[in-house]
Amino acid sequence: MIDVKNAYIGYITLQKVGHKVREEANIIANETMPVDEKKEEDLVPFLLAPFKKNLETHRFHHYTDKLEFNVLYNLAKSTFDEEIDFLDFSNEALQHLYEKSLHPQIKSGEVFMVMYENMQFEEIPCRGLAIYKLENKKKFLRFDESKGIDYNIWKGYKLEGIDKACLILDVYREEGFRVFSIDDQHQESEYWKKNFLEIDLIKNNSYHTKKYLELIEDFSNQILLDKTDRKSQAEFISNSIQVLQNNEIITNDIIEEEIIKPFELIDEYKGYKKTYAEDNKIDFVENFEVSIPTLSKESKKIKSEIKLDTKINIKIDLSDPDAAEEHLERGFDDEKKMFYYKVYFNKEQ
Repeated sequence: MIDVKNAYIGYITLQKVGHKVREEANIIANETMPVDEKKEEDLVPFLLAPFKKNLETHRFHHYTDKLEFNVLYNLAKSTFDEEIDFLDFSNEALQHLYEKSLHPQIKSGEVFMVMYENMQFEEIPCRGLAIYKLENKKKFLRFDESKGIDYNIWKGYKLEGIDKACLILDVYREEGFRVFSIDDQHQESEYWKKNFLEIDLIKNNSYHTKKYLELIEDFSNQILLDKTDRKSQAEFISNSIQVLQNNEIITNDIIEEEIIKPFELIDEYKGYKKTYAEDNKIDFVENFEVSIPTLSKESKKIKSEIKLDTKINIKIDLSDPDAAEEHLERGFDDEKKMFYYKVYFNKEQ
């Protein structure tokens, strides 16, 4: 969805955010940083890499439902409209981050802020504002605080790992822009999305694809597995992924008929789905268009491994729905009084 292959840095600042409660001071930017060709060549891939992934789409919001009360939304809008310059945006955004750094576990850290030119979102040309907070030391990125703050990159090494970041794209501004967030998912980092950014998840096709796949996987773990075995569970998950791949539009009827019905668990599924939706505060839609990139990404996270008490594990590739059914056979040996799996193959790989 985000096309960054031709993006380049328009403006960049480097600052440091302290911790308000610990009375650690900020280091603010007095001017934008010049970026020579070599530094940009090293830095841009590091800064843009997280946003090349298939990320969940957010928008700015405010609990009053009035966008003008969201601090970063206002700052971004004013910057895109050139009502304030990029340096003012950087310093005010840094102060806002400082004001939200209240949890005792929040770390101070260096902060890059960037105005990108020549980006695209859904084939719409746009600019982007990005904020990066680096909380943990990067082995080949060194900061110098002797005169303000500057950075150096060790030659010949690849930079990796962004602790927290957001990218604000100048599209759909009346809806709160389109915002993408990266965080290290530690408990204390909730402040990044909820308190600092104040963003809300957009419930698009990617969201619905992910949530239905999570429901199916959870149902297989909590209900299906009690009534079958790991082999059948793998077949269930694999078939579910195949059904989602083969149908451009997914409906409740398709899920129930093609995924749930063969296992004769329709009533159990309906009850579990209702409880799951209430517990996780999810509104499942009646139909949605499958997001293939999301399906591909999320299905890779599902682990299908049969772990046996004899210290032998069997890993099943969920991309082939017929593999387990055709090439894996489960039985019981009366003489040994043990279950067994028989695996068929042509050659070892």
